[in-house]
Amino acid sequence: MTISRPSCCCESAAGSEPFHMAEMMKSAIDLAPFKELMLQTCGFFFESDREATLVAGIMQRMSQRGIDAADRYHDLLAADPDEFRQFIELMTVNETYFFRESHHLEMLVDYVVPQILAERKTGLIRIVSVGCSTGEEPYSIAIKLQERFGDDSRRLFQIVGTDIDSSVIAKAKLATYGKNSFRNMDETILERYFKQSGTGTYQLDRTRNLVSFEQVNLKDAFYPVLIQQADVIFYRNVSIYFPSLVQREIFGRLALLLREGGHLFVGTTETMQHDIGILTLVNRGSVFFYRKIAGAKTDEIRTLKQEPAERLQKKPESFRRPVTGDIPVSTAPSQVRTGMATSGPKSSTSANNGSVKKQFDDALQMAISSRLDEALALLDAIIEQDSSFTRAHSLKGSIYMSKSRFKEADALCNTILSRDPLCLEAYLMLGVTARHAGDDENAQRRFREALYLKSSCWLAHFYMAEILFGQGDKNRSRSGYEAALRVLEEGSSLKRQEEFFPLAFNAEQFMTICRHKLSLLKNG
Repeated sequence: MTISRPSCCCESAAGSEPFHMAEMMKSAIDLAPFKELMLQTCGFFFESDREATLVAGIMQRMSQRGIDAADRYHDLLAADPDEFRQFIELMTVNETYFFRESHHLEMLVDYVVPQILAERKTGLIRIVSVGCSTGEEPYSIAIKLQERFGDDSRRLFQIVGTDIDSSVIAKAKLATYGKNSFRNMDETILERYFKQSGTGTYQLDRTRNLVSFEQVNLKDAFYPVLIQQADVIFYRNVSIYFPSLVQREIFGRLALLLREGGHLFVGTTETMQHDIGILTLVNRGSVFFYRKIAGAKTDEIRTLKQEPAERLQKKPESFRRPVTGDIPVSTAPSQVRTGMATSGPKSSTSANNGSVKKQFDDALQMAISSRLDEALALLDAIIEQDSSFTRAHSLKGSIYMSKSRFKEADALCNTILSRDPLCLEAYLMLGVTARHAGDDENAQRRFREALYLKSSCWLAHFYMAEILFGQGDKNRSRSGYEAALRVLEEGSSLKRQEEFFPLAFNAEQFMTICRHKLSLLKNG
């Protein structure tokens, strides 16, 4: 489930001015009561860049209901559940397709389910797809399980899809889809599990009865019994439209739904923002997911769920990330890194902190000026003073890369990750060293890990595209080049003080390469 602008009466007949009227009407409508109502009832968040969506929806429903005053429509919206349902349907657009982010599904069938089966011999394995939209995600799960476990799937699994929008739940139950839903599906799967039901549409035939559906508002006080005590929850590409406080609240509620040892998958770009100490973040084979580890303090989760919003603005000091038997993403919960910048050295005194930070800035300027040996000497001195200063290690590795000392860079990056598993530069450098060694499989894994940490990392997109281009994967390489080019053209991620790998690059040169490769892919 995603939230977007609706098609509405604000559009001209030709469709050439879709949002101009809505923009003009912002000042004429007091949006605060509508924003508050949407936030409190379903968690939807309408900041300034999305206000036009809200205005357009209000105007459309006012026109359809013959209401000429926004405050009167607000009163109706707050009092009439059916009107609220129709308004919610207008505010949501359900963009999804089969086997989206398929690495999560592969982890489910190859690792998670076998682990559950080994630990628990009886009882259905309950899998919940939250914000399932028109059903592609839960049906994808059913197909994957059927492919792996065959007819045993019917006695082993219970799959439930939920969404706030009743209209998409109705469509999900029909299980009829157009070609856009199959853009990531193998043709043999389409032929095996679907039958043609019309021109360009197909209906799911096999596995359909493995999935049931429930209408659920994640902000409701109580959730249906059917989704409680879940073994696995898929909560992907839903929370990005909630404000941070609502994200925390709902994540805490979903954690309570999980059995001990249960697994929760969020969307790739949502991973790090949910690492708030409630569940354990696990990295297995470069795939990230959360687990409810036995012994975790569920009382903290209940407190989080019930506390007033103003008390959630500061993360409780008692929240500590438990350690997992797989590969823990971090052992230091005080900071989650989502970009290339870090908070600086961890020195014992503020004076030392300032001194080391100043030395690091000097080393960085030396490196940028190609005085690499001088920079290395200063970095060694910094690391001797404060061995926990990750940025110094990272810059040292970047200099090794610039001097083609790839083996030393590789060893240093592994050392960095043993101390700070969220160091983006280390993953990038390991990807480059693997590519230099001709190990494209390992390089892809490292660049994929970098994108988990920062979805707008242009260098990871670029190198992934280069590898895929060499493998002849036109569609995925095109997407990679487009993503890299978009970030480079915006220039927002290219500030020198925030990013020092690669040490020196010509943005225009990289953009030229991306455009050239995209033209080859287009003409090819």
